[in-house]
Amino acid sequence: MQTILKYLLQLRLLIIGAQVLGLVFIGARFHLAVPWPIVAAVLVAMAVYTAWSWRRLRAGGPANQGELVRQCAADLSALTVLIYFSGGSVNPFISLFLLPIVFAAATLPLRASAAIALAAIGCYTLLMFFNRPITSGASHVHGVELHLWGMWYGFVLSAGCIAYFVARIAQTLREHDRALARARERALEAERVVALGTLAAGTAHELGTPLATMAILAKDLETDLAALPSLQASVVTLREQIQRCKQSLARLATDAGELPADSGRQAAADQFLDELLHEWQQQQAHVAITIAVEGPRPAPRILADRTLRQALFNVLNNAADASASRVDARAAWNDRAMWLDVHDDGPGLTEQLRGLVGRRIVSTKGERGLGIGLYLAHSVLSRLGGHVEFDTPSGGGTHVHVEVPFAALRTAEV
Repeated sequence: MQTILKYLLQLRLLIIGAQVLGLVFIGARFHLAVPWPIVAAVLVAMAVYTAWSWRRLRAGGPANQGELVRQCAADLSALTVLIYFSGGSVNPFISLFLLPIVFAAATLPLRASAAIALAAIGCYTLLMFFNRPITSGASHVHGVELHLWGMWYGFVLSAGCIAYFVARIAQTLREHDRALARARERALEAERVVALGTLAAGTAHELGTPLATMAILAKDLETDLAALPSLQASVVTLREQIQRCKQSLARLATDAGELPADSGRQAAADQFLDELLHEWQQQQAHVAITIAVEGPRPAPRILADRTLRQALFNVLNNAADASASRVDARAAWNDRAMWLDVHDDGPGLTEQLRGLVGRRIVSTKGERGLGIGLYLAHSVLSRLGGHVEFDTPSGGGTHVHVEVPFAALRTAEV
């Protein structure tokens, strides 16, 4: 409604200027005795009222249906006064009564628009019987010419204003529909993430008992196989992996119970990225990894959100799983955002998969993956105002570009 009121005020100023020009030209061309003091008083009053309304609207004043009805009523009142002192219903500008009706019909409920239409019809009808004619020394032929040119000018003015208003309203409605579509899409994505979170919580609870059982059995096997060092080493590795799974589940349960404000820690961006990449490098010891961390120092301080850390881990782990033998990771930042570029030497992504990865739950790992990691990473990064892009360079492999604005990480001053 605020946008509609802005359009109405803008068009009113346009109409005031067009009326002044029309009266000046027609009055000079056909020697009409235009009552300029009254005309000037009405136009100045409407200009002042428009300026006051615009200032109040920008200051947060009411922008509702009642305000629009008052604005249309002011237009009808001013136009009625002008037409009354300039010939009544024979005035070519009488067609301007259509403009408040169009505004009301396009923006107000049926009852309010009907009231505006009836008021305009009533004013038009009264002006047929009550008016002050304009005197002129022009002949009858000149009088007909005056009326024809006045009708043409009034029609052009009305048609231009109506076309402009309807076009702007249509554009506003299209933008509103697109915003609603984006909001619905974000809501659907949020519902999927919530469903995945609920599923993850339930699965974590169910896995606790069998993991504890496997840890006990692995410990017993480690003791029983003391005489077989090779088998004992395999059992030790198995027990360590089971312990890692238990720690991950415990961290999941802990993070789920924390408040958002407690779910991260303050750190410089370079420290956060450096720790993240080196921890990932240690976990992926079977892959040759090169790391580069660069940017202007001192780096901005951020609140290192746990969900962001996990999202970046998902991207990095996916690159390590997809690679044949090597992964190159480069992290950088400026005063506005930080980004992460990861390039693996795997088979790359097909064109179809590039449009789906991160936006749908898909996997290129067969039985080794569920396709959830990149989907959750994309959801987290979108929530933080960032984005992730996938590309297949000409040299092969997959290139992933992640960018996160610092504003979304609640930057803090030291």
